[in-house]
Amino acid sequence: MKRIGIVGAGISGLVAAWTLKRAQPDASIALFEASDRIGGVIQTQTDPYLIEWGADNFGTLVPDALHLVREMGLESEFIGPKKDFRIAQVVHRGRLVPIPSGFSLMQPTRIGSILATPLLSVGGKLRVLAERWIPRRRDTSDESVADFAIRRLGRECYQRLVEPIVGGIFTARAETLSMQAAMPQFVAMEREYGSLIRAAQIQRRERSSQTRSAQHASGARYDQFIAPRRGMSWWMGELANPIREHLHLKTRVASIRRAEDGVWVVQSIATDTGESRVWRFDQLCMATPSYVAAELLAGTDPVLADELARIPYASSAIAVLGVRKEEIRPDAFCFGAIVPAIEHRDCLAISLTSEKYEGRCPSDLVLARVFLGGAVRSELVDESDASLLVRAKRELQALFGPSSPPVYETLIRWPRSMPQYLVGHPQRVVAILDRVARLQGLELIGNAYDGVGIPQCVRGARNAVQRMAKRCGTLEQ
Repeated sequence: MKRIGIVGAGISGLVAAWTLKRAQPDASIALFEASDRIGGVIQTQTDPYLIEWGADNFGTLVPDALHLVREMGLESEFIGPKKDFRIAQVVHRGRLVPIPSGFSLMQPTRIGSILATPLLSVGGKLRVLAERWIPRRRDTSDESVADFAIRRLGRECYQRLVEPIVGGIFTARAETLSMQAAMPQFVAMEREYGSLIRAAQIQRRERSSQTRSAQHASGARYDQFIAPRRGMSWWMGELANPIREHLHLKTRVASIRRAEDGVWVVQSIATDTGESRVWRFDQLCMATPSYVAAELLAGTDPVLADELARIPYASSAIAVLGVRKEEIRPDAFCFGAIVPAIEHRDCLAISLTSEKYEGRCPSDLVLARVFLGGAVRSELVDESDASLLVRAKRELQALFGPSSPPVYETLIRWPRSMPQYLVGHPQRVVAILDRVARLQGLELIGNAYDGVGIPQCVRGARNAVQRMAKRCGTLEQ
């Protein structure tokens, strides 16, 4: 029987272990997690309200996570967003304005909504419409999201729409974010069709379901998102249930080395007792942040470790505020609002999580999540919890209206939690995978490599299991 070790019990590690166990129930699997819980940056609080500390849903356009849910037999436990207030807004000169209908990430699919929006000046609107005649870029090297968006849509559209959307999704600076890594679909559209608008027109004629959804989207395609009724941590628990006997919580991996016979030797230390143990694995899967993998693999492959360490991470904080629904301005009800950097405000975005999904709090309250920090406002995360809560309450009052003190408030911090896909990131990942391929039996998975979203993490973990299965004769492929 082959022995397989997995380091890290976030979603990537859990999915890898779950898939391995399903493929071969008798496989010898050990899943290590240094903390006392599973899920990584996915965490749900259930008292006094259902509050997601990390991701509160996932998209189905990339279908891997949805396929996993169906394979688990849990699809009936997932719900879609509410029908009311299914719009996203953007702050414009201190006020909330709906994102133009059909503007999806950075693709304008409905010209009429672009012409009608107060977000852009006449000149800005004409510049967006001119995108159809902007020549495609011949250079195939990577570029930043800012450079791509300004080149195709103009600076005003970039500043008012693209930059805050990107900041809200990636907690990243668009000026340094890799276009090929973060939004490769639009790079492909430009190469194939020569224009994002032309691509939308051609796809509309083909009447693809994807385009129809984009036609009615306001910044996000909400019909393509689902969430567990009982919270994301409940889903993580369902993933962990079949592998509980293989799960080692409060167990930190202290060192990794590759023996002369090709076996991976792992030393673990129990964080509560200090007990040390040595394990031997035929295959090893690292499901940790890249900087953790870099530290553990430095003695095995210094070049690989150096490349892993070069992937930067951003820290962020989320203030959760429970306010009286009657105090929210009627025009402010929406699923969430994003904040352009040119507005010079403290928050990146505000999500009305209770308006997105049922069962989050009593009907007379609104739960708001105020996002702070990230790469855009990195200096804020050094402030105290009290200071950040003051900033969050001030932002919520200014933009959404509640003037009374919140009936509930808490602050969540996520230090070094979001990998930053800098320009050139795809090339770095290629170099990393090249080094990994030379180390027989090693896999790297997680959000540092091929997508920060939950579906991408699921896809990466399951692909890694397939590769391990091909190398391991006792595993079914």
